[in-house]
Amino acid sequence: MKQLEIHSWVRSILCIALFLSWIPFLQAQEKRLIDLELNEVPLSTALRQLEREGGKNILFVNDEVEAYRVTVRIQKQPLAEAIRFVLKDKPFICLERQDYFVVQRMDKNKKVEYIQGKVVNEQGQPIPYANVLVLHAGDSTFVNGCVTEDDGTFLLPDPYADHYLLRVTYVGYQSQTVTCLAENYLQMQPQENQLKEVTVTATRPLVERKNGAYLTHITGTPLSLMGSAADMIAHLPFVTGSDGNYSVIGRGTPEIYINGRKVRDTSELSRLQANEILSAEIITTPGARYASDVKAVIRIRTIRQRGQGLSGSFYADYNQGHAGKGNEGITLNYRTGGLDIFAKTYFQESNSYSTNQTITQMQTSSLWESHSDQKTTGRNNYFNGEIGLNYELNENQSLGVRYAPEQNIGEYQNTSISSTDMYRDGVLVDQLESDARNTGKKGLEHAVNAYYTGTFGKWDIDFNADFYQGRNRNEQIVLNNGETDATSTNRIKNRLVAAKLIATTSVWKGNLSFGTEETWTDRRDRFEQDGFSADADDHIQQTIASAFADYSLELGTFSLQAGLRYEYQKTHYYEAGIFQPSQSPDYHHVLPVISVSYRKGDWNAGLGFKLNKINPDYTMLSSAISYINKYQYSNGNPHLVPQIHRNLSLDGGWKWINISLFYDHTLDMYTSYLKPYHDETHPGVSLHTKASIPHTYAYGGGIYASPKIGCWQPNISADVFWFHSDARSLGIEQYWNEPQFSFRLDNNFLLPQGWYINLTGSINTQARQSYAIFNRQGRVDLRISKTFLPDQSLQISLAGYDLFRTAKRTRFEHIYGDRTNTYADGYMDSQRIGVRVSYKFNATKSKYKGSGAGQSEKSRL
Repeated sequence: MKQLEIHSWVRSILCIALFLSWIPFLQAQEKRLIDLELNEVPLSTALRQLEREGGKNILFVNDEVEAYRVTVRIQKQPLAEAIRFVLKDKPFICLERQDYFVVQRMDKNKKVEYIQGKVVNEQGQPIPYANVLVLHAGDSTFVNGCVTEDDGTFLLPDPYADHYLLRVTYVGYQSQTVTCLAENYLQMQPQENQLKEVTVTATRPLVERKNGAYLTHITGTPLSLMGSAADMIAHLPFVTGSDGNYSVIGRGTPEIYINGRKVRDTSELSRLQANEILSAEIITTPGARYASDVKAVIRIRTIRQRGQGLSGSFYADYNQGHAGKGNEGITLNYRTGGLDIFAKTYFQESNSYSTNQTITQMQTSSLWESHSDQKTTGRNNYFNGEIGLNYELNENQSLGVRYAPEQNIGEYQNTSISSTDMYRDGVLVDQLESDARNTGKKGLEHAVNAYYTGTFGKWDIDFNADFYQGRNRNEQIVLNNGETDATSTNRIKNRLVAAKLIATTSVWKGNLSFGTEETWTDRRDRFEQDGFSADADDHIQQTIASAFADYSLELGTFSLQAGLRYEYQKTHYYEAGIFQPSQSPDYHHVLPVISVSYRKGDWNAGLGFKLNKINPDYTMLSSAISYINKYQYSNGNPHLVPQIHRNLSLDGGWKWINISLFYDHTLDMYTSYLKPYHDETHPGVSLHTKASIPHTYAYGGGIYASPKIGCWQPNISADVFWFHSDARSLGIEQYWNEPQFSFRLDNNFLLPQGWYINLTGSINTQARQSYAIFNRQGRVDLRISKTFLPDQSLQISLAGYDLFRTAKRTRFEHIYGDRTNTYADGYMDSQRIGVRVSYKFNATKSKYKGSGAGQSEKSRL
């Protein structure tokens, strides 16, 4: 153990040293540093020359700067610093925006004024990249101009004179010309051209296919009014799920990023407001830079806002069903120059309620049949937070660190009260009134991320280092007919160290990315019980080292991407301190990915192939046998091997219609099933266990349409799914492959005065697949939102979930196992009503660019 720790830290230090050794070489490649000598040239000429050298626009009033001259020697300085040299000892100040600089004259009192404002659409949502022009009022001649930022804001130098006009234009909206003020707020109206009783309105599609991914525009669309990002994601094309648990059709659970940083805690999606998001991109064939188990990626980009000083946001969310749930969060951000300091905290009170009725039959030496009614309640209160800082050395380099603690508030508790009748060959042999109580405590978890990003000429560098440590304790006591029947204690300790380095540069006509990722994991899982099975003491140490390369290229209407990832995995498995060679394998995997996409006009198409490797969660590898009730136990399987997925996808679309087809062949697919535990020593007891199925095949497809008809914008989707899974090697004789169909109608109504209504209905048909019979189920959800204040900083939403109580907790009616058959009918408190209030002030987007390392290992922990 100690030896592994030393080796891990040595490798971490070597990795960081190797990375640092690159910096002098890359700095030598820097081509955007300005080296210039100016001798008595007009200030206007100097600024235009810096603009050419630095590659970024500089806005100024020519008449005000023309009288000043510049003599200066600039040696290898970034553009922002070069401008500071040129303006030294002159009555001007410079402010940097996302795409340009603004140079403004100070008056004799050293007061600076700008022409600034915001451009929004008819619903009050920001319009990015609108053209803003300052014109002379007399003859409308051009004075200055710019385009709006992602958040719809603009900033221009003030000519310190009266009688100017401001003209704003944007495709699909009526042009506006107004009197130019120091502060301007312009609300654009759609451009409608009538011809022979036909109205044509210029709009951009909600979803576009770009570079092999589905790009969904959020700002200015109904999706921006969905409340939180957690609510919004489920309304993206080909995405289903809720509350942080999402699935992309044919790809499974996606990895989610916010501004390039991996989302490690899904509660972060509840803290992010939908109206702060610019776009969401769904990548269905992720490149080799992503971990080997990533089959889909959702990349969220927030609106870029560069406010200085203190900013913050607050939200509170409460919903009530049979049990209540509430959470609230506060974010504070202070920014001055290149320094960004942030602090966040999040509290959640989660109460759960569910019911379940099951009938289980098991054929051994006798026919056993149990009838059980169960009610389960739970309570879990916890908080997490973040503190950190980001510092931009210059416009090309930044670094930062983030610390995130998390802990339960008190103990969590889960209680199941059930009544069971047990029959043997049709004769009642036992009646149980069971009370199972699980209580536990999550110790203070620590997660630290440090990063560095830099651009050196044609080279981009992204380095991340992560550390995680946590522990958890769970205690169980089960009473049957009022007497203690079983007790157990489970203690888990986790630790992880990871590092990831990516370098990107241009090669020929495309971009090449390559790098390495290493993860070291240590997990201790100790299980103690009172005699119903056996104690277990599992200790797993695992090293995963990867090297990868991606190359992307655009050739006219075609885009190509190819990548390769090599992954080495070494496991040390100990039981009670004794090394287990048979459970400590080495793996070497080479995982290719390739995709080609086509786009011309309104048409697009894409074809992709990727090989994925998925490791089992560590809980699945536990050898401990846990007690569920007197007649049912559960355990993991330490002999599970990684799954290998061969994924093939075909996508295409026209305007607002998109189609996705997929095929997935999996080796060693994980499955959970029921079998007899031990007929002689434990008659009537079944075991819920884990195993692998040698070959499975999944295929299907979906169609997604998002037209716009006046204030109504429906999103319509239909999917079909087949699943071949032959589990006869596990003693399960059933083998079905019926198609399952899914339909969803997502209705959005954008109404005047900031009102918004969403009504969504979905249904899944019944199907027999593999060894389960899936039940038909559906649900209807309603959301009504209203924004307040001129900048829409206050939003109140009222939501109703599963209005007709038709969503089932269990999606199957029958599930078969080894000599077993279970019928289940359950419900999990999904009919709920809730309210959400959110407010933000002086909104700024965090500059933190850390993307994290070892994310797949964190998920397994």
